[in-house]
Amino acid sequence: MKKWIAILSLASCLSVSSLAGAAPAAETNVSIRSFEPTSFIKSDGTYWIWGQNQSVPTQVHGLTDVSQELTSQLVMKEDRSVWYWERSSLSSAAQVKPVKELDNAAFFYSNWDKLLTVDGQGKVSVLPRKEGKWDITQITPLSGIDNVADITNYYESYPKDGFQRLVFLKKDGTVVKDTASPQVFAPIQALDHITDIDRNLALKADGTVWTWATEFTGAETPASPVKAQQIKELSNIKNIITNGNTNLAIDSQSRLWYWGATITGWSDGTVYHKGAVPILLNSITDVADAVVAERSLLVLSKSGKVYEASIEREAMPANPAFKLLASEVSQIKSGGRHVIMQKKDGTLWGWGVNKNAELGYGDYEFMHSEAVPVQKAITVELNAEPAVLTSGVITRNGQAFIPLRSIFEKLGASVAWDDKLKTVTIVQKESDKPGTTILINYTTGETKLNNEVVQLANKPFGINGTSYLPLRFISESLGAKVDWVQKEDRISITMN
Repeated sequence: MKKWIAILSLASCLSVSSLAGAAPAAETNVSIRSFEPTSFIKSDGTYWIWGQNQSVPTQVHGLTDVSQELTSQLVMKEDRSVWYWERSSLSSAAQVKPVKELDNAAFFYSNWDKLLTVDGQGKVSVLPRKEGKWDITQITPLSGIDNVADITNYYESYPKDGFQRLVFLKKDGTVVKDTASPQVFAPIQALDHITDIDRNLALKADGTVWTWATEFTGAETPASPVKAQQIKELSNIKNIITNGNTNLAIDSQSRLWYWGATITGWSDGTVYHKGAVPILLNSITDVADAVVAERSLLVLSKSGKVYEASIEREAMPANPAFKLLASEVSQIKSGGRHVIMQKKDGTLWGWGVNKNAELGYGDYEFMHSEAVPVQKAITVELNAEPAVLTSGVITRNGQAFIPLRSIFEKLGASVAWDDKLKTVTIVQKESDKPGTTILINYTTGETKLNNEVVQLANKPFGINGTSYLPLRFISESLGAKVDWVQKEDRISITMN
């Protein structure tokens, strides 16, 4: 289950190696305190996100002392206060608001239309989602339920309808689910001494795994009693994992069991083949964790290796072939169609579908079948003030490429883009000296300074509508000074 304990822009390239040594994307970085599939928190309390319009980790300015991401647009600070954030545009700092009603929450759980928060006494409150945002003005207690220790959800299917059901694990080890009637919760029979729930799976303290039906013929109703059944093939289980279609269990011998869906076909021809009986996968051992992403099973071994096996088949065999993806890994998290892994040196690596830059790698390639490094979180300052960027720093071949449209303007320059010619013109005018004009052609790579051709060490490039230029050349041309503070992962730009 998933819960939380508590437009065109222009850019420049700074050669990090020419300032204070190389800074490759996968350089040791122990500053990441915690991470999720498309975000992380650094040890300095800054909060960084990627995906959609940001191809690499981008700081959410306006937030400090963050200790936990609760869900999209809600974070908890070191003092356990909860804050909501939003931005009016990609180039603006975040607007932050305290949500005092949620302070000191024990944990949070969200699905697509509501956020549930649970306090230390197990009482639940609900925030609805409106127009893609959490409505922090409509926090209401969820009556009829208390002493909650965990929350998950699953989908109930009927011939003509379906319902998303919330499931609550209570502190006494029993399990209840919501019903068609508001504030009415029905016990799931045969469940007691439960230690973990994930969708329609429950793990008992004795290591047995239990499940209950989610598909109905129509004779039943949402109010009909639900009774769980033991999965006889499973015993001495320590961990259960499911995405709703595919189920996994890890037993006390660190072995992996698999049941549920495999997949064939694509688009409208996609077929899910349901394997009802758990299979012991004997081609993988020493299992510490496992996730399913896209059409693959990824397994983290106790020795820190991550292996991948395809689930694109009509049935899962007992001995699927596993491919080594990464080593020295300490954690792995699934984003549904991609995974993010943290290595023991603190770096983050991504694998899987990347159509919306889910891997934070700095591109929009649809899929990366090999592990790629999530780009480093590098802060940029202009005259000692944080620079708000539309997308974060991209590091390639020991050089940092930095989006700087707003910085150019603050350096006294104007920026003009010619979409037909694919050129950018940067002009700085000063009353007491000749002006400066920089012309860059993104088709040919030609760059001119005051109408003289200049040979650049790095050819300009663009990613998803954002153009990148060599910062050293731009800064020297416009009179700025640039410093790389390696120990702080910070680039300082100074303009007199």
